[in-house]
Amino acid sequence: MKAWFFLAVKDLSKRKRETLMVIFAITIGVVGPLFTTALNNGMQNAFVGNSVDVYIGHLQIQPNTGDEEIPKSESMLSKVMSLNGIVGATPRINTGVDIESKTEKVGIALFGIKPSLEEKASTLATTIERGEFLDDKDKNQLLIGTSLAELIKVDVGDTVHIYYLDRPPIDFKIKGVISTGTFDLDRYAIITTYDQVKELTGKKEANTIVIRLEDPEDSIKMRTLIQKETTLPNVKTWQEISAGMAGMIQTFGVISLMTSAISIFVAAIAISLIIYTTVKNKIREIGVIKAIGARGSTILKIYLAEGLFIGILGTAFGTVIGLLLINYMAQNPLVMEPEYGMKMLIVPWISMNSIVAADLAILLTCAIGSLYPASVAAKTNIIKAIWSG
Repeated sequence: MKAWFFLAVKDLSKRKRETLMVIFAITIGVVGPLFTTALNNGMQNAFVGNSVDVYIGHLQIQPNTGDEEIPKSESMLSKVMSLNGIVGATPRINTGVDIESKTEKVGIALFGIKPSLEEKASTLATTIERGEFLDDKDKNQLLIGTSLAELIKVDVGDTVHIYYLDRPPIDFKIKGVISTGTFDLDRYAIITTYDQVKELTGKKEANTIVIRLEDPEDSIKMRTLIQKETTLPNVKTWQEISAGMAGMIQTFGVISLMTSAISIFVAAIAISLIIYTTVKNKIREIGVIKAIGARGSTILKIYLAEGLFIGILGTAFGTVIGLLLINYMAQNPLVMEPEYGMKMLIVPWISMNSIVAADLAILLTCAIGSLYPASVAAKTNIIKAIWSG
């Protein structure tokens, strides 16, 4: 065993309480960045991921500026579906209506969908909380979000009146209650079949074509391809449509990063102080070690080894505890209820790259925090050290 390593371990064993306190501080410094990163990822999935999967899609074909409908939307849908890299596509048609229950009447958006196509183009069919999903042949049946259902006090099997413009109301029966985790569908919309909305409004074409890709990161490349194949310029990526939500999550991420940086800085200060204090308290001992032949580089290695040893232990404990905490939260997701019956599940997750980056940042900080007091010890004058100790 190298002499400098032996002396480092022996020195730490004499200061067990102080050493354990610094290891604990580093452990907290590791757990914090890991958990806040995982929580931020979970929030991004809840706010942006749900909306993309259920409502926005990876790409959207929208009407040209000044138009309300997509011309020849059925033909455009066929062209889109023939392209490689596309999992599914579906047309949607929407309009504004009033919905009236026994107790409430509110203005709302009415979406018309093709249920058989939605199953590949979105995850809407998987969001049924109670009741059933729509069928292409359904007449006067609709889906309603949990939040809106609670607001107007209705449930599966109840009948509501739908008002469009100044026309007489039409009765619709609630076939299912959905919980998508998005305000757009859980609170501000109801859903029925595509043909039903065309019949109600007299519209002939879709307002939107929602597209799901094999790889969401190919959205820009696929947008260009679709624009070329359909000659429709107004194709939006999910990144463009969800920019506002993504910005909010990014702001939270910046706050989390600042918090993590403070944790790492505190860990560096703690290590620096404990090693500096040790150097000052053992100044004579350092002088004696140098007097019997130890070089400054050996002294430097002793105290750098102490800092790294503490850092490695703290990082290891922090990583294990952080991952256990993240796994527990993933098994028991945080449920947010921002409005009425609306529910959003926050499921934290973290990538291996983020774990490695956090651990390396902590270890680098420990090394830097140990460097100054270790260099002070290495440069100690032998005579002054022995006489002043």
